[in-house]
Amino acid sequence: MKSIKNNLIISFSSALVIICFIISASGYVSTKNGLENLNQQSINQKLESDLAAAEMYVKNYYGEFKYNNGILTDQNGRNISGVNEMVDKIQEDSGNVATIFVKRGDDFERISTNIIDGDGQRATGTLLGKESEAFQSVVNGKTYIGNADILGISYVTAYQPIFNNNEVIGILFIGLPNEQADILIKDILMNSRNIFIMITLGTILFGIIISLIIGKKISDPIIFLTGMIEKISNYDLQLYQSGKKDKYLKRKDEVGKIAKSLEKMQKNFIELIKVIDNISNDVALSASELSETSEQVSIAANEVARTIEEIANGANEQASDTENAANEITELGTLIESSHNYIQELDLSSDEVSRLKEEGILSIKELVIKNEMSKKETQVINNVIINAHQSAEKINTASQMIKSISEQTNLLALNAAIEAARAGEAGRGFAVVSEEIKKLAEQSNQFTGEISLIINELKEKMETAVQIMNEMNKVVEEQSVSVEITRTKFENISLSIEKTKEVINKLNASGLLMENKKVSIINIIESLSAISEENAAGTQETSASVEEQTASMEEIAKASGALTKLAEEMNQSISKFQY
Repeated sequence: MKSIKNNLIISFSSALVIICFIISASGYVSTKNGLENLNQQSINQKLESDLAAAEMYVKNYYGEFKYNNGILTDQNGRNISGVNEMVDKIQEDSGNVATIFVKRGDDFERISTNIIDGDGQRATGTLLGKESEAFQSVVNGKTYIGNADILGISYVTAYQPIFNNNEVIGILFIGLPNEQADILIKDILMNSRNIFIMITLGTILFGIIISLIIGKKISDPIIFLTGMIEKISNYDLQLYQSGKKDKYLKRKDEVGKIAKSLEKMQKNFIELIKVIDNISNDVALSASELSETSEQVSIAANEVARTIEEIANGANEQASDTENAANEITELGTLIESSHNYIQELDLSSDEVSRLKEEGILSIKELVIKNEMSKKETQVINNVIINAHQSAEKINTASQMIKSISEQTNLLALNAAIEAARAGEAGRGFAVVSEEIKKLAEQSNQFTGEISLIINELKEKMETAVQIMNEMNKVVEEQSVSVEITRTKFENISLSIEKTKEVINKLNASGLLMENKKVSIINIIESLSAISEENAAGTQETSASVEEQTASMEEIAKASGALTKLAEEMNQSISKFQY
């Protein structure tokens, strides 16, 4: 019963662990999402405030931007390209990266920045790129705030367009590396995770304690009731005398009902066993008296039956011997008839074997003819493959000639192109023609290369085919020898079959003679058997009546003995119970 208690504890604990894990995981995910959203809002607000601060820096350093012939200047007309004091000051004060873009054609170029590239240089002169996340928003005159990849580093960015007469002439950029933006959220998430882990472990520990208490409360009654059932199964019907039993009997739930039912069952068993014990004693006494009476009657009947049986045995033995002789002769006749039938079947089988032998010889002759035809056809195929191999060699030679011609043509086309180049404008048309001739020569050279590969592959396969055909010729020769050996063996089998048929004919004649003798002997034995049966009939009838009486008394004696034994077994079974 300890396993039930353990199973209950494990089940409750497992369910509690799963529930706690789900609640903790959900809480952690919700907290993480909330913190990420809050962090994103905080970063966006910071960027908006940093943009406002950057505008103040612009007014302090440059006043108002002016745009003349693709050049961005301050209000005094000074070109600000390469002037980095303002962006460096922004990085020094706020830790942000900053850049000023100027419109350059359909894109925007960095002209002032504190972003350093992989070579340790400022990233001036580089373009924003139309594929940038912020490009479309800025072109439409809108401020873009979001993530962007700059020179392989991920930033949280703000791009604000610079206007001149309602036209976008540049961009003011502020950015913060994502690594810096994520530091705060990572610390908060780590602390939240630790808190959730501590809460989960505490809840699991509390749940295990509750599971132990509940498991003990459920398993104790089951253990007690199981003990009662085990006592009954071990023939112990003595009632419990303990306060624990009274406690369970007073319960109003299913445990109380089971305890009351078990106690009632014990009492009913005790009463039933006492009644059975009394009845079995009475049955044993009556059976013993009946057994003694039947034994006395059986002894007298056995003496009468023994005398009659001795008289009948002589007649029965004579009839039995005669009948056995008749049966033996009948069996002998059956065996002779079966032997005759088997000989006839063997004769038919030998005829069938002879016919199959003729067909086999005919098949072997046909196989010899077909083998010769196969040998000739194999030789023809071998010759065809050899001729094809020679043709492939010729094709390969021709393709090599074509390749050589195409290389010469390519060289001539190159010379013609050189001459056309020297001729200038007058040789332009000739240069085009020479170029086309060059392409055709290159294609011819390519095709001849492919043809050579195919021809080489074909030659390898033909050589393999020639080897296979040579092996097939050897196999055909060996097959011819095997066919000749088989034909010789079939001829020897034919001679053996003829000799077997002669022996079968002799056996058939002997079987007919034995059949005639069998009929005569059976007639004689049947006459003797009829006389013996008439002599034994009278004594058998007298003996049968005595035997019936004796058998009846024996059955009574057996029944009384069985009844006595049954009563003893019943007493032994009842004695196992303790009550």
